[in-house]
Amino acid sequence: MKIQKRLWIALVTFGLFAIVFSTWIYNQSTSREKLSFDGTVTFEATQEVEGEVKTENMVLPEKFNGQRSLLFKTTHTAVEVLLDGEEIYQYGRDENAPKFLKSPGSCWHIVDLPENSAGKKLEVRILPVYSKYYGNEFSLSFGTRGDCILRILKDSFGILLISCGILFSGTVSLILYFSSMRKKNRAKSVGKNEILLNLGIFSLLIAIWSLQQCGFMQLLIPDGRTLYFVDLFSFLLFPVPFTFLLYDICKSKYRKGALYLAILFLLNMAVQVILQCAGIIDIFLMLPMTHILMLVTVVYTLMLIHYEAEKIENEAAREFKYPLYIIMVSGAAELALYYIRNFETTSIFLPLGTMGFIVSLIWIQVYRYYDQYVQKQKIAYLQKMANMDMLTEAMNRNAYENMIKYLDEQEIELRTTGVVLLDVDNLKEINDNFGHEKGDEALKLCYQCIRRAFKNEKNCFRIGGDEFAYVYHSEEKEQIPGCINVLERTLKETSRDLSYPLSISTGYAYYIPDTDIDFKDIVRRSDTMLYRQKRRKKVAKTTGTENTFSYMEKHPAEDIIDEVILHEKKYQDMPLDELCSMIDLISPTTDNYPYVIDFRTDYYYIAPQALERFCIPKNAFHKVMEYHRDFVYGPDYAKLKAEFDDLLSTERCTHNMEYRWMDLKKRPVWIKCKGHLIRDVKMKPLYMIGCINEIGGKQKADNVSGFLSETGFREYISNPVPTWKKGYLLRVGIDHFKEINEKFSMEYGDFILRETAACISSCMSEKQRVYKLMADEFLILDVSSDDTKEAGKLFIKIRESIDQFVEENDFEVMYTISGGSLALHSSENIEYSKVMKLTDFSLNEAKKRGRNRCYIFDEKDYSRFIRKGEITQELREATRNGFQGFVAFYQPVIEAKSGRLSGAESLMRFSSSKFGMVSPVEFIPILEETGLIIPVGRWMMKEAMEKCSQIRKVIPGFKVNINISQVQVSKSDVIIDIADEMEKAGLSPEEMNIELTESDLLEGDINTQHFLKELKRMGIKLALDDFGTGYSNFHYLSELDPEIIKIDRSFTSSAVADEKEYYLLKQFCRMIHNLGLKICIEGVENQEEWAKIQKLEPDFGQGFFWGRPCGYDEFVRQFIEKK
Repeated sequence: MKIQKRLWIALVTFGLFAIVFSTWIYNQSTSREKLSFDGTVTFEATQEVEGEVKTENMVLPEKFNGQRSLLFKTTHTAVEVLLDGEEIYQYGRDENAPKFLKSPGSCWHIVDLPENSAGKKLEVRILPVYSKYYGNEFSLSFGTRGDCILRILKDSFGILLISCGILFSGTVSLILYFSSMRKKNRAKSVGKNEILLNLGIFSLLIAIWSLQQCGFMQLLIPDGRTLYFVDLFSFLLFPVPFTFLLYDICKSKYRKGALYLAILFLLNMAVQVILQCAGIIDIFLMLPMTHILMLVTVVYTLMLIHYEAEKIENEAAREFKYPLYIIMVSGAAELALYYIRNFETTSIFLPLGTMGFIVSLIWIQVYRYYDQYVQKQKIAYLQKMANMDMLTEAMNRNAYENMIKYLDEQEIELRTTGVVLLDVDNLKEINDNFGHEKGDEALKLCYQCIRRAFKNEKNCFRIGGDEFAYVYHSEEKEQIPGCINVLERTLKETSRDLSYPLSISTGYAYYIPDTDIDFKDIVRRSDTMLYRQKRRKKVAKTTGTENTFSYMEKHPAEDIIDEVILHEKKYQDMPLDELCSMIDLISPTTDNYPYVIDFRTDYYYIAPQALERFCIPKNAFHKVMEYHRDFVYGPDYAKLKAEFDDLLSTERCTHNMEYRWMDLKKRPVWIKCKGHLIRDVKMKPLYMIGCINEIGGKQKADNVSGFLSETGFREYISNPVPTWKKGYLLRVGIDHFKEINEKFSMEYGDFILRETAACISSCMSEKQRVYKLMADEFLILDVSSDDTKEAGKLFIKIRESIDQFVEENDFEVMYTISGGSLALHSSENIEYSKVMKLTDFSLNEAKKRGRNRCYIFDEKDYSRFIRKGEITQELREATRNGFQGFVAFYQPVIEAKSGRLSGAESLMRFSSSKFGMVSPVEFIPILEETGLIIPVGRWMMKEAMEKCSQIRKVIPGFKVNINISQVQVSKSDVIIDIADEMEKAGLSPEEMNIELTESDLLEGDINTQHFLKELKRMGIKLALDDFGTGYSNFHYLSELDPEIIKIDRSFTSSAVADEKEYYLLKQFCRMIHNLGLKICIEGVENQEEWAKIQKLEPDFGQGFFWGRPCGYDEFVRQFIEKK
């Protein structure tokens, strides 16, 4: 940039030097010949008048030789040219001209004079068609025909240049109009586009009129009478698009006058044309009528624009005010000068004013579009920054949560979605040992490796300090294991030249029908796999090759396999008999079936106990795939064969497949076969070691807690189904257990589970059973007690035991438990699935109500829960089906002083096909929880703005208040939505208010702060709703900077009923007004309340006293049509 600036300075310097040097040379020159653009000669003539005929006489000079032409101009007169009494030219006395045409128009005349005309007498006779009207001032010029044409162009050069500028500007306006009409949703932005259309047509008509005035049009249409009507018609018509333009700019009810003026101009032209054709009177003589209409238009325009700009603060009128003043003043000056000159000729005022007007309007329109474009780009950039991690340039947690919201809303896409969780290993050690700069470098390098392994970087997110997530869909499902292998190799290559190791643990899962309800369920399974891998790595780190066999004796089969995987290079040369010995050694200690396949000898070896479960011919055999036909379920064999062919033909190293084997009775049994392929340095397969797990039946006991597992409870309750006359189930869960795992490690989490299980065991009687459920939950069954309060007592006993453990553990970790109990005596033949559903509901209710408590199942609460689920489903369906069931209601907002309608607050309502009209208190929290408030809120915004635009045609000052949810602010591009819908509805920022509750605004996240700043920038007023129900104080008012404070109904009713409350409200209103804010009092229900509230001097009132919320049609009938 510095070089460029210097070059610019040099360019300007050289330019100034060139000007100065050229001027000096010009002043030094002593002889020069002046080249004249005008080659004609003007002679003076004597003037005579006989009756109404005016004659210009002169004798041509002796030197007048050669071919010469005579040049002069006439306006609405006929003409004869005589040379020595002989007529050589006439104009305006054509016999074939229509009889109703009196005026021959205004035009230039070039008359060729015969040779040897010197000394002869020239007479030019002016024959008026209107009594004593001779048109323009007469002047005779002589020269060649070319000189005469150049003289015409010279005399009209200034106005010709301006006319061409007007023509060009009008063409640009029409091009902008047609280009904008090609945009999407053009029907919603017609109002603003029509300004360009009307401006373009107005410009073209003015350009045609001014080109005719300067005489240029005669070069294109060499007929004076035709030009006469081109002149008149363009003059009579150009006010019509101008009035349309004025109508589009203005918003008040007085703008209808512009349409009435357009009608008058069109009627004026129609009447004048009819009278002209009937031969009654010429249009030229009726021009004063048109001039009067134009003067009325000037006065009306000036008054209307001033009213719109100053009184109702119309932003468009403010922008167009001065350009309109320019053309109005120039038009009035044109008319005045025309009459002062006695109708002889026009001036340059109107074309020049029109040029300035059009250029100003085009600049305003272009600047407006440019400003909108810049703001959209700015918002898009800020949104991008809000969704980007600044260190790695990956998408951040905010973008990840937006993706989750979207997938939870779009159930169809959720069913084809999976997620890979990636955790950078040992980042803390890198930070501690090498410094935080190296830690940041490691994160950047890891993200670069992830980008190389996974193809869609937009679906890769950094969701924590050392955590990443990759969201994939069905087309990538089969590629994920391969991508993880690519990632591992890329990390190894990248870390070769580093002073610290790079490693990432991964876990992935794909949507499973009937198992995964939302995206979090997929994440939960991925998370489990991720931490399992991290645990294996930690174990492997502390286990060397020298004690491999002792390690095998102490750990499950899958951990042995992981050990082999982690030390892959060390085991490349491991003999086959040693591998088989390892399997024999560990097989008695596991319920699974470890195996090894040697691809070099086509040999298969599996744990001997597999023979007791499956119809395998023997546990060791050659010809692997051929023998598999004997015990693999027929329909699954082809898939298994394809999987093995793919393993051998690619560089994949992992095998993970679910299919069926045949048991001893030839019945198919679902198994999960996992394995890792060991390859040599040239990636040639050596052998695969893995494990077979039965997935048809799960374990009956939990290894961590020592309790029976959920499978044991299912068998107890299902076979046979018991009939209980008394007893209860108590479901206990550890609060915030995931945070314990994340903060202290999975091993510590297992320690907490064991200690919690010990605390529960210490509180159990012999007649009570305990089962370990998923993750951090326990289920206690008691069928001996009749007292429903016993569950609560047992919970308190367990909680006290846990509190004692926490204290004995020196408060290293503080945690609590929650419980949900279900009475069994009222449930006969209860099913397992229903028991689990009801106890899960009870536990969740305890957590929702604050945790560290026990909730006793209540049928009414459960019914409300079911109702909420059904309403949630109906809301989803309504959103998918074009928002059927949603309707916008409107409640009037009244100006306190005048009692007139100021506007309305738009309120969302929902009608369910099953439940009828659902209260907003019930369905709006559901919309916010599910994220549906974003699309529904966008629809509501569109409805409210469109209806406001319609009402403003009747009541120009009408404003609409639109409620925005915090979810919209923090989780969507609501500012862009507002700007788009405003443009489609044709509303300006001052024609609407945005309402948010104070508790929403005080969340204080980055998106909220950005939202408030953008509202201020756009000029949209913020109304702080439900004031008095949250954190109300003046510090928050200064932070939030609203324009309007809405006092909640609860505050209002208290003030009306209690004098102290009324005094407080009065003082509060006074302080609010002192801050320059406006007040709206909500909840006014009768005249008595309003009389008391009025003494507080509020700016607006709202409540049932003026009207209840109602649909648009009813609102129009009650409040608009009455006006």
